[in-house]
Amino acid sequence: MKIIRWIFTLATLAFLGAAWAGPIPDTQESRIGFLSFDLPSEQTGSFELSFDAAPLADKIDAFTGISAAAPSTANDVAAIVRFADTGVIDVRNGGVFRADQALKYAANQVYRIRMAIDVASRTYSVSVTPPGQPEILLARNYAFRSQQSGVKSLGKIVLAGFTGSSGSFAGSHRVTGVTLKAVP
Repeated sequence: MKIIRWIFTLATLAFLGAAWAGPIPDTQESRIGFLSFDLPSEQTGSFELSFDAAPLADKIDAFTGISAAAPSTANDVAAIVRFADTGVIDVRNGGVFRADQALKYAANQVYRIRMAIDVASRTYSVSVTPPGQPEILLARNYAFRSQQSGVKSLGKIVLAGFTGSSGSFAGSHRVTGVTLKAVP
């Protein structure tokens, strides 16, 4: 019965053009390696993914991204927003991480992140709203990760964490309030 209710809810949201909220449990945290969660359906057009992200320590190496399938390496993730071990939030643009504007982050602060993704052009833009500040356009029309330049659909949201240059895991990040909506 729950599955039927879930399918009906997704169909109703799609029909009404409403935003989808889910599937990440409210307190999901990254760890070393990859965690992936299904989007309600494969995304092939333009869509917007928004979420709250909080780094749980300073100078971590953790990201939230979107991929076609469950990743086994970071190369499998098309679009990425990262809390870098340099203390800034950056975005993957083809083969490199960068940002159009420097944005430092602090442990245990919540940042609202909005990713506007266009699968057909394999580009995305990222805006971040720091605590108590206006939204900042961090990346405009960045290219999907180089290894994902041929991807035709995206179906997973991914949380990942890595060991830093010291060889130890500096900390994770928490993602909550995930929403997804189609963009005309």
